[in-house]
Amino acid sequence: MIPDKTLQEIQERLDAAEVIGGYISLKKAGKNFKALCPFHPEKTPSFMVYPHKQFFICYGCGAGGDLISFVMRYEHVEFAEAVQILAQKAGVQIADAGGGRKVQPELYRTHEMAAKFYHELLMKSPDAEKARAYLKKRGLEPATWEAFQLGYAPERWDELLTQAKQEGFAPEVMERSGLAIPREGKNGWYDRFRNRVIFPIWDARGRVIGFGGRVFEEESGPKYMNSPETDLYVKGKILYGLHLAAPQIREKDFCIVVEGYMDLVSPYQHGIRNVVASMGTSLTEQQVQLIKRYTHHVVIVYDGDYAGEMATLRGLDLFLAGGMRVKVAAVPGGLDPDSMIKTQGVDAFAKVIQQSQDLFDYKLNLLKRRFDPRQTEGRVQICEEMLPTIKRVPHAVQKGEYIKRLSELLGVAEDLLWSDLNKVKQDASWRPAAVAAPMATVSMTAEDLLAGLLLESPVRIGQIADRLDLNKIQDSDIRQMVTWLKEQWGRGVVPTEHRALLSQLPRGSGEWEGRCARWLAWVDTVEEKEKTLEEVLGKIDERQRRSFLESLRLSIRQAEETGDEKRASELIVEYSRFMKTNLTAPVGQ
Repeated sequence: MIPDKTLQEIQERLDAAEVIGGYISLKKAGKNFKALCPFHPEKTPSFMVYPHKQFFICYGCGAGGDLISFVMRYEHVEFAEAVQILAQKAGVQIADAGGGRKVQPELYRTHEMAAKFYHELLMKSPDAEKARAYLKKRGLEPATWEAFQLGYAPERWDELLTQAKQEGFAPEVMERSGLAIPREGKNGWYDRFRNRVIFPIWDARGRVIGFGGRVFEEESGPKYMNSPETDLYVKGKILYGLHLAAPQIREKDFCIVVEGYMDLVSPYQHGIRNVVASMGTSLTEQQVQLIKRYTHHVVIVYDGDYAGEMATLRGLDLFLAGGMRVKVAAVPGGLDPDSMIKTQGVDAFAKVIQQSQDLFDYKLNLLKRRFDPRQTEGRVQICEEMLPTIKRVPHAVQKGEYIKRLSELLGVAEDLLWSDLNKVKQDASWRPAAVAAPMATVSMTAEDLLAGLLLESPVRIGQIADRLDLNKIQDSDIRQMVTWLKEQWGRGVVPTEHRALLSQLPRGSGEWEGRCARWLAWVDTVEEKEKTLEEVLGKIDERQRRSFLESLRLSIRQAEETGDEKRASELIVEYSRFMKTNLTAPVGQ
């Protein structure tokens, strides 16, 4: 855990406009700044930065929050790493922001050293001639070698270790980095990668964290070898090439997912650059979440064999679980993307992407080949496979269309399919994340104003703590925040301003961060804030009173309709008494 005091110090040392302006182009707008939102496509700027409040908000997509929230979104990192990034900018030392494994900077430096060493050998060493010839044979140009920092691992057993020693890296560090393997009996070490073309593997921020090695002489061992999992490199959490593809994924608003290194490098060289690779393994939830930070639209590419189809189905369901829109592109003839581009050209591959199938059509066609829809057993099998997929579709209209089409294909009544669909259990992990409503459609309530006023100056809770009935607050997020503030007030430890409060409040979903930003933005337009606070309390009280009166009216009407004159008379007296003692303004009918 990172201490609240440290979080507050980091944000106090930084200027929101300066930090965010280091990522995107900001233009002055009065005392604030505006820009095109980096989190959704737009032509008119709706992204605002409020330096005096140290937060940002987009009035188009609803994204918002403090500097930590911005870095998490933009850099696509978790909370602890975002804090580390900001701490470096602020000059604040953090002993361990991970709450778990501590990653020493020397591991990053080790990988950077190795990547540079391998790359320079490929580009300059006479010993790498066969590796260069292999890459040229595969159709890769030197400019692509540079873009992907491709390298060459020499045949000697300790070439990298020797270089590492010269640069001050101990063999124990090389072992922890996965670059060296201890000899039997712990009598020294040797290089993991030898006589291979090297593909550096980067994280989403473009830092080298691992390597893949491909033989260029078929008789020299397993075709591919990857780094083992280390403190930096966990295969299921990484997508190869994401740091290069991210700008194009954002611009085109869809991501192409392939399997291997060359399936990505080849399209990239030919101008298709919104591509990432899963590195030959089944997709994981973490990888799906990485892509979701850039787009909600995915095209999965597979090579058309049975194993590829099964892996695609698993990945397809994971994307649905993330609330994403999925299409599938099958490369014909058992080719992979690299082979297709070589034999048929990049236009043929682009056409395959353009003709990608909707997930429903793809899976249904696959199942029709596996099970006979003319037979009862076949129809049952198809339903058992299709209904869980349809269940995960986040859009009701689309879900209804799929049920209709499945009904027509199988000759099964729609109501029977709906009945079976409702029996399919929806795992919590399948639920799509809620999409924030555009700011233009969000109205400000009295409770929103209350939240903004308390966020801006948390000590205001002291003015209203005794008069505010938490049961009158209908919004659960606001009620939770006010409850926490009242508890802190009772203990005498209320933060003095909003930056400290935001650093101490339990960090919820991305939508919670956005709501906090909207509340602060709204209250920033309020001039007489103390007067407004009193008016807000009055409105909340009046809403409660009016709700109580409406309940009384309904009870009186029900008593009269059932002929219960005694009960009706009692309620009318109670209504009259309440009107005289509680309301100062007339109540509309």
